[in-house]
Amino acid sequence: MLHSRLFLLIACSAVLLTCAVWGRVLRVSYIGCFVDKSDRDLNGLAGITAIGAESVHKEKTTNSDMTIEFCSDFCSVGGFNYFGLQGQKQCFCGWSYGRHGKSNETDCNRPCLGNSSQMCGGNWRNSVFSLTYPKMSCFKQSKMPNLTVSSTLPTYWSLAAQTALDCLILCEASAYCQAVIFSGQQRLCHLLRFAYPPASLSSTDGDYFVRG
Repeated sequence: MLHSRLFLLIACSAVLLTCAVWGRVLRVSYIGCFVDKSDRDLNGLAGITAIGAESVHKEKTTNSDMTIEFCSDFCSVGGFNYFGLQGQKQCFCGWSYGRHGKSNETDCNRPCLGNSSQMCGGNWRNSVFSLTYPKMSCFKQSKMPNLTVSSTLPTYWSLAAQTALDCLILCEASAYCQAVIFSGQQRLCHLLRFAYPPASLSSTDGDYFVRG
């Protein structure tokens, strides 16, 4: 099993798969309508102030063209398991949901501003969806993205690694790792919580790989 996983990691990184950063979700499934409170139910964006071009405020991003697809793509940048749509234009991401209880489906009756045929929650109500990803990750090597993540909390951790493959294996072993920067000169692997690097590492000299 270990040899087969290593083979897939090597093969995937070697062919440099052409997959978009926002494109590795296998399936999006609707779960139901759930209560939200000021102590947010989906709080995976705590401490995050921006992801790429999208600003984050009070653990959510807001978009006047909000759709299910936009929110699922946005949350997949952090590899989150769940996302919620609220008040027609708000998107939340999280690793769990439901701590404030379930609500009636009729409470999630606000159409998404970007697609009126889709429901984007209600007043303090989240339309909650699950995100399913491929069981085995592939990694695409590319130039360092121009987009970054801004946060008041750390969004990466660093470990020693002798090779880029060592770095990919470390990332594959963690559900929280979405991309890596391998510095061959320092023999150091930076494991990133999001598919974009934090601003503090955006100018780091190294090889960048994103999970696909």
